[in-house]
Amino acid sequence: MALTWAKVLTDIEPFHGVILYAFIDPVVVAIGLWMGWHADQKGKLILAGLLAGLAGTVTGFVADLLGLGWFEGGFLFGGAHAFFRVLAGYLWAMLGYAAQKFKS
Repeated sequence: MALTWAKVLTDIEPFHGVILYAFIDPVVVAIGLWMGWHADQKGKLILAGLLAGLAGTVTGFVADLLGLGWFEGGFLFGGAHAFFRVLAGYLWAMLGYAAQKFKS
């Protein structure tokens, strides 16, 4: 059985909202871009992504505990939201790194 994009997208359908929220989470975006901008080596982008994802996840949990969370229902998927936030943080860090290199 061949793996197609249609099958992949169908299999991850419950996670579409989680993936979208991960990429537009303001904490993940801000920290990923900032750390990517200030990274002086490509290897540090992995750490920037991990930190951005962790900060976004912790901020989301704290906001949810205080009743301020905008990420309603995302925690029902277990660790998937954290994984996608780390991935999003890494991609935002790569974008920040590329923008800094392009500028100089």
